[in-house]
Amino acid sequence: MRRLGAGLVAAVLMVAGGVPAGAVDGTLPGGIGIAVDIETPLPDTVIPKGTTTVVGTASIGTKAATPRTSLVYVLDSSGSLGQAGWDAEKQAVAEFHRKVAQQPYLGVGSVGLAAFSTSGRVFWTGPAAGPQFHNALAALQWQDGSTNFTAGLRAGTEAANATTEPRSIMIFLSDGRDNHALENFEGALSQVPERVDIHTVAFGPDAGCGNGSRSLERMAEVTGGTCVEASEVRDLPAALGKLFPSELQRLTLTVDGGPELPITDIAPALPQPGPRQVRYTVKTPPLDVGNHPLCVTAYGTDYAGPGKVTDCTNVIIREPSPSTTPTTTAVPTASTTPTSPGGPPPAAALPGNRQVSVIPRGGVDTGGTAP
Repeated sequence: MRRLGAGLVAAVLMVAGGVPAGAVDGTLPGGIGIAVDIETPLPDTVIPKGTTTVVGTASIGTKAATPRTSLVYVLDSSGSLGQAGWDAEKQAVAEFHRKVAQQPYLGVGSVGLAAFSTSGRVFWTGPAAGPQFHNALAALQWQDGSTNFTAGLRAGTEAANATTEPRSIMIFLSDGRDNHALENFEGALSQVPERVDIHTVAFGPDAGCGNGSRSLERMAEVTGGTCVEASEVRDLPAALGKLFPSELQRLTLTVDGGPELPITDIAPALPQPGPRQVRYTVKTPPLDVGNHPLCVTAYGTDYAGPGKVTDCTNVIIREPSPSTTPTTTAVPTASTTPTSPGGPPPAAALPGNRQVSVIPRGGVDTGGTAP
């Protein structure tokens, strides 16, 4: 992800409200959720010297995201497709939207629909959920004509500008090369707003990322998107599915703020594609007297970049209480009053370390490239 990504990293990784007690829920740069939870030990648990076991869960993409993204589809409706190719392209987009884009974990709030051939046009904008998008897509007619990327780019930009979410993702599809190269393609590209990233999809023998005219690749690289290829129209669903990957990559444990220790006892084993939840178990190194902060960090990535989320707890190991030393009981005499058996009371046990306060539960951060 380009222009918007750097600003999102610090802004979105905040502890979310409404999360189950103890869990820390964050958001990756593309908006997909990532969470980690230390279930045991609970904060300020008193334990004996030695190792202790940390148990919990981590997840990616298992919670609904706040809608903050719009999605704009720009379909190639040129003559090279023919009616059958056009119908297959629409079917692939409908399948992708139903199976991927409408999933709550992506946080897609609204959607736009445009098509182009010799000219371009916006056909619909509205909510991502519900039947309206699918009805509008089904009603689209094949235009025939030539392949004008500049017209398609302008129509996609118009649709993106009609949405109100903080960011927009344009998916631009074509089965051929731009044959209106004399039009001001770079000028149209410069008018794409900062909030819009463009993913391009090349399908068919005459289209490609960098094949001949670099227009598809150029749209993606300038806006921070991705260009993917499909050899035929029937391969479009798989190609579209590559545009929104997410993965829970690894978990680590830190003790007393020390180095990160890899967690390997994880079921199912990492890495895992989202949406997915895993359970982990890890033993600490031997611990001595004192307070010990224990933190588990989950590393993940979505289509816009990497991030991480951390949950922390605290365990306490106290000094053992001193043993009571037996004392000799005086023999009572007529001039003394008998004392209670057992001698003086034992010394009071050492209190817990009052200088260490409860460690706040968790905290989230993003990773750049995970170390």
